[in-house]
Formats: sequence, structure tokens, C-alpha cells
Amino acid sequence: MASARVFESSHLARALGCVFSCAVLLGACRRQEEVFEKAPVEAESFSAVLPDGFDLVQLRGEGSERLFAPPGARVERTALGFRVEAGPEFAVEVVPNAPSLSELSAPPGVSRVLADSELALFKSPAGAYSFVVVRDLVPEWDDAQRHRFACSSAGSVVSGGAPRADNTGFSKAAAQVMVAACRTLALPALE
Repeated sequence: MASARVFESSHLARALGCVFSCAVLLGACRRQEEVFEKAPVEAESFSAVLPDGFDLVQLRGEGSERLFAPPGARVERTALGFRVEAGPEFAVEVVPNAPSLSELSAPPGVSRVLADSELALFKSPAGAYSFVVVRDLVPEWDDAQRHRFACSSAGSVVSGGAPRADNTGFSKAAAQVMVAACRTLALPALE
């Protein structure tokens, strides 16, 4: 009987030791969670501002769709639309009849770091940025007609796919300027 009590006491002591250890660990975990909850989360800051001195570029020639681009920008027709390029830090592709932003997704390894009603900004693990701006434009002469254009960083796959920051990407500063330029995309105006 005495040996049964000793056994029960040692078993009880081990159980209490386990409970105490668990309580200490649980308290440490809770304190750790509080530290993580209180730590500020750094959001991606992005400011798309069009620099001074950009020129109006018409995509199909006089009286066509237009946007602002750096001086000397070249416009070339592509299989899907148009490419506007001015050096290594400015290259956008404009695609008519584009999918909506909700139809685009980030490819594996690329994260969407910013999204609003017109913009999806992507960043690769290497830190390269790509983007797509989707604009629904209405001509002055017909309020019932809508044209959807995608203006994205060059190298993106906009038609039914997602921009590929892992293939072609730009610095954050270059992406900010190109997004600002894409937001100036407009249909021809009535004279």
C-alpha cells in the first residue's frame, strides 16, 4: 500500500510537472503572439506621379488613342496591340479588348503587392516590379459604348494571363512612372 502511494505521488508529481511546463510554454507563446500582433506591418508604398516634360503620344496616328510618354518615345504595333518605349526604364504595352483585373492572377513565385480598381502591381522574389492598369473608357460621342484597354509593363502577358514580373521586371521608380503614364490613356477627343 505504501509503495502504491509512493507510485501515485511520483506519478502525480510528473503530471503536475507536465501541467506546469505546459502552462509556462503557453504563457510564453501568448507573449510571443502579443509581440507579433503589436509589431507594425510595413505596407507597400507606391506613388504614381507623371513627371513634367512628357509628350502626348498617339497610338494609331493622328486622332487615335493616346497617352503621355517620355520625349522621343517610339510606338510600334504588336500582335496584341501597341508597345510604347523610351529607353530601358520605360516600356509599356497597350492591349485593346483586355480582360478585367479580376481575371488576372499572379503566376507562381510572384506576389500581388498592390491592387485598386484599375491597378494590379506585382513583385518578383528578385524585387522586380510589373503591373497592369485596366481602363474602361467611354467615347465622348457614345456613352453606351465601352472600350477596355490594358496598359502594362512590357513583357507582361495581358491577354488572359497575368503580368510576369519573373520574366521582365522594372525598378519600383520606373514602375511608378509607367503606371502614371498608363493612367493617362484616353480615347480620341472630338474636335
